[in-house]
Amino acid sequence: MPRLTCIQDSDSDSDSDSDKSSSSPVKARPRAKADKSPPHLDLNAVSRIRQRSLKQKENDNNAVAAKGAEIVALKLKMKTLTKKHEKTKADLRDRDAMDTPPESEEEEEIEMSSFSRSIISKGVVASTTMNSAPKKLRKSGETPIATPMSRVPLTEIGDDSNAVNGRDTPGTGAGGVGETSPPFRSPLKRKRVHGSPPPPTRSSSSSSRRPHKRAKVVKELQKAEFVAGKAPSGSHTNLKDYTEPARKLLKSVMHVFEVRVWTYGSYPPVEVQTDWVKEIWDEVCTDTGDRKELTERMSIMIRKYGSHARSTLKDGVRPLIAPTYGFKIGDSDKVVRKNMRLWKALLTESAFHYKDPAELTGYAGNSIIVESMRAIWFKGKGSRGILYEKYFSPISLVTLALIFTAGTFDEVLNKERYEVHLQDLTEWASLKPSVTGAIRQRMHDTLRSATGTALVKTAGRLTDAGRARALQELEAMDVDEAADTNAEAEAATADANADDEADDDADADAPGT
Repeated sequence: MPRLTCIQDSDSDSDSDSDKSSSSPVKARPRAKADKSPPHLDLNAVSRIRQRSLKQKENDNNAVAAKGAEIVALKLKMKTLTKKHEKTKADLRDRDAMDTPPESEEEEEIEMSSFSRSIISKGVVASTTMNSAPKKLRKSGETPIATPMSRVPLTEIGDDSNAVNGRDTPGTGAGGVGETSPPFRSPLKRKRVHGSPPPPTRSSSSSSRRPHKRAKVVKELQKAEFVAGKAPSGSHTNLKDYTEPARKLLKSVMHVFEVRVWTYGSYPPVEVQTDWVKEIWDEVCTDTGDRKELTERMSIMIRKYGSHARSTLKDGVRPLIAPTYGFKIGDSDKVVRKNMRLWKALLTESAFHYKDPAELTGYAGNSIIVESMRAIWFKGKGSRGILYEKYFSPISLVTLALIFTAGTFDEVLNKERYEVHLQDLTEWASLKPSVTGAIRQRMHDTLRSATGTALVKTAGRLTDAGRARALQELEAMDVDEAADTNAEAEAATADANADDEADDDADADAPGT
């Protein structure tokens, strides 16, 4: 028994221990603490957050401002496009309104009652709802009484007097024999009666109608194509960048522009050059029959060809200077001094262009002038002076001034000398225009004949010999006409005298005389 008691005691002890353990809260097992980094290595610490520099802040502000400016620009662009769209819609509405024939008063003045009674009597009228009514009535808010379901020719209505008067022939009425339809009045007719008086009726012929104005259709010109399929990236453009036939067209325009620089003006302002390009482009397109669009890129390329014209003239004149005036080739002091003396003498009072530079006689008569023009413009039958005769016949004062100026390298100084020479030539030509004009025409004729090309005489020019012959013929015609007039007068007088004598003889033979 004692042993059992001990066992019970042990059991009770164990029970008490279990009760204690169940009643007391169970402590959680402590977790392993994470290794905490030192403060100076803690990436989450406030002290380790990267602060933006002033440059970074400035860049961010600039980016925000640029984005805002871009948004504003897009809004403005959207607003502009919206205005253009509205304008296009308005133009289209105006065009449609012009194309639509105007509503004539004659149509409103149709006897709607007679028309309606006629079609009602023929059984072609049915009631309609608001949705199926004519558009004009639906807009005005009026409910139509009846709407024709089929059309009746007006000629048939006009011929049927019973229909016009509201009476039908037997067996044709809608309600049986002898029935008459009630009179019908159109709302439009009632509105006009209570309103202003009706306008005067007009003839229904087509000649009385006003013609409709049609908008002019502008044909879009064909654009020149590039070899690469698109325009070059840079501003410089060459002929080789364009495809045929635009390349050939551009080349012809550039050649004519170059001729104008040689003959019309060597240093024209930009406005004049632009006008030249437009005129020449239209002229060449008309001659070739191939019309293309003239772009600003093309215009710039053509205008730049003016410097090529001046350099071509310089390259043609300079090789002729030494053999013409006797300049020596060499670098010795003696040769240099002699060339300097000759150079100064030729520039004194522009003696170089005289036929005799020492005596200053024969203005613009030096052989280098004609030889220079032959080397540049009259080499053969395909030269510019032959192809573009209207620009070189006679040789213009601008061309002579260019020849006089061709020996200078500096373009600014070259322009000043050109203007001085042109002014001198203008004064020379005004001294006696008939003689100076004949001299310049003779220059052209001599150069043209040297190429083997026949001179083109203007048709209808009356020479001195021809004038004398014509005068003789006119005088002879006057003499012949006077002789014919005298002969006719004498014949008439003789006839009158013969009639008088016959009357006298008849009176003498009469009885009682």
